[in-house]
Amino acid sequence: MLQLSLSWQGLGPLAASPWLLLLLVGGSWLLARFLARAYTFYDNAHRLRCFPQPPKRNWFWGHLGQVKSNEEGLRLIEELGHHFRDIHLWWVGPFYPVLRLVHPKFVAPLLQAPATIAPKDMFFYNFMKPWLGDGLLLSAGDKWSHHRRMLTPAFHFDILKPYVKIFNKSTDIMHAKWQRLASEGGTRLDMFEHISLMTLDSLQKCVFSFDSNCQEYPSEYIAAILELSALVTKRAQQIFLRMDFLYYLTPDGWRFRRACDLVHNFTDSIIQDRRRTLISQGSHDFLKAKAKAKTLDFIDVLLLAKDENGKELSDEDIRAEADTFMFEGHDTTASGLSWVLYNLAKHPEYQERCRQEVQQLLRDREPVEIEWDDLAQLPFLTMCIKESLRLHPPVTVISRCCTQDVLLPDGRVIPKGNICAISIFGVHHNPSVWRDPEVYNPFRFDPETPQKRSPLAFIPFSVGPRNCIGQTFAMAEMKVVLALTLLRFRVLPDTVEPRRKPELILRAEGGLWLRVEPLSAGRQ
Repeated sequence: MLQLSLSWQGLGPLAASPWLLLLLVGGSWLLARFLARAYTFYDNAHRLRCFPQPPKRNWFWGHLGQVKSNEEGLRLIEELGHHFRDIHLWWVGPFYPVLRLVHPKFVAPLLQAPATIAPKDMFFYNFMKPWLGDGLLLSAGDKWSHHRRMLTPAFHFDILKPYVKIFNKSTDIMHAKWQRLASEGGTRLDMFEHISLMTLDSLQKCVFSFDSNCQEYPSEYIAAILELSALVTKRAQQIFLRMDFLYYLTPDGWRFRRACDLVHNFTDSIIQDRRRTLISQGSHDFLKAKAKAKTLDFIDVLLLAKDENGKELSDEDIRAEADTFMFEGHDTTASGLSWVLYNLAKHPEYQERCRQEVQQLLRDREPVEIEWDDLAQLPFLTMCIKESLRLHPPVTVISRCCTQDVLLPDGRVIPKGNICAISIFGVHHNPSVWRDPEVYNPFRFDPETPQKRSPLAFIPFSVGPRNCIGQTFAMAEMKVVLALTLLRFRVLPDTVEPRRKPELILRAEGGLWLRVEPLSAGRQ
């Protein structure tokens, strides 16, 4: 038997216990792992020394907590953009480096790289998986590529055109409510509250062909969507609740699960009912009936979609994509519309010019309705939307994880394995890219006088392989809603200036309040 001599400790020879050997091997393995990780960390930290960084709070916290999700945090980002005009290093605690990129030339290698080289970093997104599953927002690799190819036809112009009528009707409902509130003396409105309900109303009709009347009456499904969005935002700010087993022990975790079940059951029931109809009618008759009704909703397109091998999406895949579209489609559009109304309220001269453009377009038209072909006939209104998306991008930052070294334009290298925060807000407010970046100036986007700037200077929908697949849908909806709103109402700033609040989307603390005045029939 193997003898283990411990005579140097005065213990004499000792038969080696299997448990002792296991302990020694395990300890050695752990030590080797620790040393390997320590070496990797210090090697990475050494390679990152070429990137400047603002002063840390201290060695332990790093820069954690310096940029808060409030007005002061955004102002600090603006300040940092004046000092670090391309890229800088940010430490989340002592061991977690994040590179923040704020210049078009430096975001290009990441945004334009194949999705396998710079996939989405899941640290800030993983806790949405129980709700959104493997939809386009959260999936990666081959699954993401496969779904992206199959979903692209759902956003073709021919599919989107009939949705414009839905946008008109949902906007009409919102405006009728505003008229009623104005007649009762209540003209001060929270834009986020009203526009979020309107976008959810439109989305339910476009995705499911379902009218819940959610703008007029409470809807369990819509309430669950709003609750899930709020809970996800809240959890993102609580670093100790990122672990599922801890989160689900809290009251918020219980509410999250309950809302998830409600949303999933709603989506599942529609998918299953539609699939039964498709099977009983057959694809030809199903499409014929849809053509007669002149609507093919998102669920229909996904049920009919087949890849190059003739394979269909599973019900679980369709649910994930539908839930993802409902989540991404309502908040971002509501943010974009709310802030453009705010900017036009602050600049009545631009608001009036937009209004005249819409009045000229819709002159003598009855009923008053925006059509698909009208969207290209609103150049100044489009300029105002784009400038608002620059100044107040709905999504202020996106993250990427480098799966290999990424070479930057100046020769520096982002080492493999690092997280990069691409600050859309930082790019849009970078004074080396935009002159007077804090000024709202729609003429930056005048097609008659194109500016000499990078195509990546304006990225509200991101760019590259993982850009927003629904950006044409979103722009169409924003144009319809804004045109009809300015045709019927004058929008005025509130007495209290809003304080910006960047969460999953850019909001305003306590809501974005504006005053609306109905215009006379003669002005319409």
